[in-house]
Amino acid sequence: MLSLICSHQLGHLILVGLLGLGFQGPLQAEPSQPGHEPIDPEKIGAIRQLMEVTGAKANHEALTRTFSQQMISVLQAGNTNIDPPAVVIIQTEVKAILNEQLRDEKLQHRMYQLYARYFTLEELQGLVAFNTSKIGRKANRVMPVLLRESMSAAQAWTEDIAPEMSRRVKRQLEKAGYSVGK
Repeated sequence: MLSLICSHQLGHLILVGLLGLGFQGPLQAEPSQPGHEPIDPEKIGAIRQLMEVTGAKANHEALTRTFSQQMISVLQAGNTNIDPPAVVIIQTEVKAILNEQLRDEKLQHRMYQLYARYFTLEELQGLVAFNTSKIGRKANRVMPVLLRESMSAAQAWTEDIAPEMSRRVKRQLEKAGYSVGK
């Protein structure tokens, strides 16, 4: 049951977090797969460089910490005692699993396909140039905090307007003849 709970709760974190991972495998063109076109190795190189300059390696370390903490929280919610040696085991295994999964480069190839679909080589090179500029480095440094604070602000705003939204929608549904519970 623990694996089902953890998988469900970690699923969203995996989808979000893996998008920013650093890719350290050998540079190679995407192998042909059904529905996937081979990508020019120069374009793959630009994609890798973009991921590197945008702090992808740091994201990998943060993702490991986040997954570990999420697993610890799930275990503690189930009244499991997590002492310091258990924390080390969890952190070690999470890191090992992420590293194993990234070594096969399946995720990297999927990421190459996505970036290649949306950006030309010239655009990728432009993004690399921007991200290595002074303002680009600052943007990469502050964006995670800015996004986190923006999400908090949006959540607070949603909580502020939710009562009025509920009241007005309920009123309009009742006017239209619908029976609305509490």
